[in-house]
Amino acid sequence: ALQGSQQMIRGLPISSARIASGLMFSSVGVVVLLSLVTNGLYRLVFFDEHWLADYWPVLGPLLFLCTLVMVGYHCFWSMHAPGFLKVAGWGMAFGLLFYWFVSRYYPHGFAKGVVPWSHVTLTEFVTLQLVSLVAWLGGVRAYSNIRNGAAMPSPQWDQTQLWWTALITGRIPERMSVPLSRRMTLARMHWSGSCQRAVIVGGILFGVAVLIVNLAAAAMYDSSSPELNNLLELSETFQVSTLVLSGIAAIGVTIMLAGSVAGTGNTEMNRSLAMTPLSDRELSASLFGNMWKTCLACSVMLQLALLLSYAGFLMMQGTEIVHSNYDMGEWLKQNLIYSSVAMIGSWILTANLLALCWTGRQWVCNTVVGVVVGGSVTFMIISQILRSSGFYQAAQLLEKSVFLVMTLSIISATIGAWLDAGKRCLIRKRTRNAALCCSIAGLVLFKTWVFRQTVGPDHWIGFLWIATLIALILAPFATIPLALSWNRHR
Repeated sequence: ALQGSQQMIRGLPISSARIASGLMFSSVGVVVLLSLVTNGLYRLVFFDEHWLADYWPVLGPLLFLCTLVMVGYHCFWSMHAPGFLKVAGWGMAFGLLFYWFVSRYYPHGFAKGVVPWSHVTLTEFVTLQLVSLVAWLGGVRAYSNIRNGAAMPSPQWDQTQLWWTALITGRIPERMSVPLSRRMTLARMHWSGSCQRAVIVGGILFGVAVLIVNLAAAAMYDSSSPELNNLLELSETFQVSTLVLSGIAAIGVTIMLAGSVAGTGNTEMNRSLAMTPLSDRELSASLFGNMWKTCLACSVMLQLALLLSYAGFLMMQGTEIVHSNYDMGEWLKQNLIYSSVAMIGSWILTANLLALCWTGRQWVCNTVVGVVVGGSVTFMIISQILRSSGFYQAAQLLEKSVFLVMTLSIISATIGAWLDAGKRCLIRKRTRNAALCCSIAGLVLFKTWVFRQTVGPDHWIGFLWIATLIALILAPFATIPLALSWNRHR
């Protein structure tokens, strides 16, 4: 009904200025009438005249309310042609308006008590009238643009809306200036089939979960008991909850992406992927690109939820508590460490598990998971038995031996995968060179850092640990193309 009435009003044989002015001034008149009637009834029934004059003034708030109506009409009609700068501008405008209004009740500063806005100065009156005049002129112009069809969203807003529609619905945007290549078509089909659900679940839903958990922890914070509620400990609680939920989200994303290449019964690759007229390298590049975009989007959304948690905490407690009790350097260092661990850990977990799942061989996944889980449990049991029996040196020797075997196995398997993928032409030469440069740079930086520290006798353990970490980060670039090629031609 409202849409129909708007269409009827726009079709009247009257100028746009008269229609817009009539709507705006009639709304202002209704607001003035209701305010005066309400104030009069309260004077007659509930309060006396002096109480209302002292504590419930009429002129100032009523003038501001009328100005707010005019500005609201201007904003409503202006946002028929949305744009990011326009949204930011209107947000700032309404923020300034409400700040100006609240400041009328604190003429001596916000640290003092509330003073009713009983007297409107000439400056305040002129300011409100000028704002109303500008809003009226702007509203008339915006309504005219709507009526003649000139109200169009900005290109950036339009493109973002198309991207969001593609993310949620999986539909390819209609405004494509050039035809899609085979590789881009495959990538979009794979994204709409599985990746968008993974982003919604692993990024948006888990991001909301992070925000809820952290705000619940912030709600229990008591600033009056600093010995029981340390700010750095609360920040660490935020980061640990984000880290744990990031790991769970990574597993969920892996499960959703694992079935994106499987056919019926998981006995073969999806026919639309296996029979696509692309080489193995192009196929793996398309799916790998979607996979890392999904991981990146989910990680960024979870870290954004962490930042929103801090913003919510500041809104609850106020910024004074941070300035007085918080070491910002320690906070930044703490957040950098946890965020890096969360993002790198999510990548390692998701990418390496997908490399196993995308082989299409169930026995490969079962064997690797069984060896890792069973070996870890057996190792912990034997190590605990040795320590409880007093054989501390034997336990340490066992731990170092297992660590050495595990790290060397991961490093050698990664090197073998890169060599095999290069031999099969599944990865480009520049990709191999970039991976080699990154590995060398990481090891050199670690050695440089070690030389500046007080190095213990077992610094080689740290070197092997860094080498293993680099191998786990870079392994999916070779193992995923190998897994997809193996799955495609089995």
